[in-house]
Amino acid sequence: MPENNTPLKIYCKNCGAPAGFDIVHQTYRCTSCGELTGIAEVNKKAAEWKTLQTESAAAQISEGKAEERSCPSCGAHIIFKAGEATETCEYCGSKLVSSALSSPDKLPELIIPFYITYDEARKRMLDWGKKHQNTEEGKSIVSSMGEFKGAYFPYTLVKGPVTAKIFRDGTDRTYSCLGYIEGIAVSTSPVLDNSVLNAMEPFDWSAARPFELGYIAGQNVTLDTVNGKQISARIGAEAVEDFLPQVEKAMQTKGVNLTPSIGNMMSLSVFLPVYYIKSGKLTAVMNGQTGRIAVTKDRQKKTFPWAIEPAIYTIVTTLALSAPYKFSPEMIFLFGAVFACLFFAIMSDGQNSLVNRVMLKTAAAGASRGNDDVLKIDEKNNILKNPFENTPVFTEQNEKGETTHVKIRFYTLGRMIYMVYQMLATIFLPAIPGAIMRLLVMKDGETFMENFHPEYGAAWYVLAFFIVLLYFTKGVRRDIYEHPILYEILPDGKTRRIKQPRFKPSVLSMFGIGQTDASGKKITLFGMLKDLGGAGCFLGGMMFFIIIGCACAMVF
Repeated sequence: MPENNTPLKIYCKNCGAPAGFDIVHQTYRCTSCGELTGIAEVNKKAAEWKTLQTESAAAQISEGKAEERSCPSCGAHIIFKAGEATETCEYCGSKLVSSALSSPDKLPELIIPFYITYDEARKRMLDWGKKHQNTEEGKSIVSSMGEFKGAYFPYTLVKGPVTAKIFRDGTDRTYSCLGYIEGIAVSTSPVLDNSVLNAMEPFDWSAARPFELGYIAGQNVTLDTVNGKQISARIGAEAVEDFLPQVEKAMQTKGVNLTPSIGNMMSLSVFLPVYYIKSGKLTAVMNGQTGRIAVTKDRQKKTFPWAIEPAIYTIVTTLALSAPYKFSPEMIFLFGAVFACLFFAIMSDGQNSLVNRVMLKTAAAGASRGNDDVLKIDEKNNILKNPFENTPVFTEQNEKGETTHVKIRFYTLGRMIYMVYQMLATIFLPAIPGAIMRLLVMKDGETFMENFHPEYGAAWYVLAFFIVLLYFTKGVRRDIYEHPILYEILPDGKTRRIKQPRFKPSVLSMFGIGQTDASGKKITLFGMLKDLGGAGCFLGGMMFFIIIGCACAMVF
């Protein structure tokens, strides 16, 4: 297998070019000649490669006489070549218990060697601490550099196709989608916090090598001590973290819950290079290959991401209504206070603040050396970016009831125009019968507007405005996201809109009108009022009286 003889890169069996994963067809496809390679075929080759590595590890144990030492205090398991082990734990200082390393399962299949030397890493970490001495984290790093160490840490690397069930906040609809994870590394050691280790990724997987004991000579090495159930839980959590941004983009919101299924993924064990400081509440790590730094002191920060949208609505509405008053400060204050209370009250329902752990980190990094062997570290967020297209593909049923791959849209120009029409029609509803009355009573020689006063419908306008406001901030999302527009992805890559039951957004849908009840019967306005009995008659009569009363006031 090309490139360091590892299964991490998938190559075309026909021409040898790199193959990317085709999410729609659930297979690997060559980017050059189009040759297909199935998931089962790739996983079979990976399993064969892992078997060879296990046999190689057994031989290395026998020849190298490696020792395993475990810490009874913090649970760390450390591997050394015979005669190289220290007597105390590097993580907590406790006395180590020595035993012979007898199982090849404790050795990884892959390793990414340290690229940055200890002295280079120490200088970089100290420089970062000095640069951020205005923070608790920076001060702690400068005062704790005596604890700076390097070690190989155990990880499980997973890559492959993933399926997921998606739940969008505020709707009852469940979406299904297919995706692909190019490669995530999951720490399997309890020694350092997994979330901090995650923050120093990504690694450059093209530098991964088949494991040999020679790579760890003179280095601290921590062994895998997390059980299989915990590893599976961590893989699931990191799969969600890796997959979620793409799903949020497709669903047009961060209010998404994701339940992944990762049963068909390739899994490899690997040693990865890490420099770290563990002192009290301070945990600082540096990627020993790329130089990326992540630091935390377990500080917490409360955020309110849901508040952005009502704040924008408040500002826009306040400015729009203040314009006729030439943006008078008094009117801006009045409208701002009123609509801030309204929007925040309506849109805060069911929302919670987020308590996030404060994590300081550098941008993603890449390390290189020139002819003079001087280390150079480039920092930019898109470094080591996956070259293949891994946008999630959703699955829905077409007109024939067959499950097919689709692209989803929620807003179209037609839908937006219809929503505006619905809201305007609701607000100015009395003007319709009022205009009819005016046409009936107009005398010869009069103009339509001569004795027509639409401003007299203010009683309804105010009531309807708040109904429309509630619909705009709450109901419209439920309508739109419960009824996506589906485009089937055809074999040639083109799309075709799937015919669906006719749907038009409606202000009345907030009250369940237009939906179906438990028996499958469609709910109508008159049916709902009838079911309410006397209260329904009173409500319906009052609404009718206000509308007709306003219409009459406009004319007579």
